Amino acid sequence: MTTGTWYPGRLHELSPEECWELLAAHSVGRVAFVGPDGPEVLPLNYAVARGAVLLRTSPSSALGRKLRHDVAAFQVDEIDEFTESGWSVLLRGLVEAIDVADLSPDDERPEPWAAGDRTLHLRLTPRTVTGRRLVPT
Repeated sequence: MTTGTWYPGRLHELSPEECWELLAAHSVGRVAFVGPDGPEVLPLNYAVARGAVLLRTSPSSALGRKLRHDVAAFQVDEIDEFTESGWSVLLRGLVEAIDVADLSPDDERPEPWAAGDRTLHLRLTPRTVTGRRLVPT
C-alpha cells in the first residue's frame, strides 16, 4: 500500500479550445437523452468533425429512433482514481440524422466497436461546450 498525503484537488474551467482538443484525442463518450422511460445515457464511439460530434448507431435502437432530430448531451471524460484527478467535457445541442454522402472526405468517421447494423449517422452540433479539469493541489 502506498502512503502519502493527498489534498483535495482544484477545479479549473476549460476553454472551448481545450475541450475540442480533448474530444479529438478520444473516441468513446456517452450520449444522454430523454427516452420513453426517462433519461438514458449510452456509451458509444464518436468522431469530431468541423465543430460537431459524429455518431453511428442502429436505426432501430432507442438512440436511433429518438435522436433523428432532437436535443441531447454528450460527455467525454478521463478519471484517475488514485490521484483523484481528471477532466470532463460536456456538449449540449441538437442531434440530427445526416447522409454520410454529405460529409467531407476529410471528416473522420466514427467506427463503432459494437457489431451490428450501425448505418444511421448522427451529428450533434453543440450549443454549449464546457469542460472542467480537477488537478491535485
